[in-house]
Amino acid sequence: MGFLKRLFGGDSKPGSRGSDADSNAIIYYVKVRKCGAIARVRVDTRNDLSLDDDGENYVVRKQVVDNVCYGMAEIELHFDVNRKELSRHVENGEFVSHEVWEQQEQERNAARSSNA
Repeated sequence: MGFLKRLFGGDSKPGSRGSDADSNAIIYYVKVRKCGAIARVRVDTRNDLSLDDDGENYVVRKQVVDNVCYGMAEIELHFDVNRKELSRHVENGEFVSHEVWEQQEQERNAARSSNA
């Protein structure tokens, strides 16, 4: 069970670099433009980063698809050699905070409860 949590990030605290068990994960929240749904994106700084064109820093590009209307956005993140974030960019969406994502999840859960 602990292995699966480490593998899939179940121990990581949203909006941070993660807990002690998964300190190499960074969680981002992306509001996709198509229908405004927010997707949770996990970046593993050990495995997801690639050297950029100059070979001095790291870059990661991810396609983000929300689970409401399947809208798609693309994020690009740049990190220094110590894997500290230098910059971020998103196409077809915007970065939002953990609190905004949490509010969306509470509203979706309430809607599910009222439909049951």
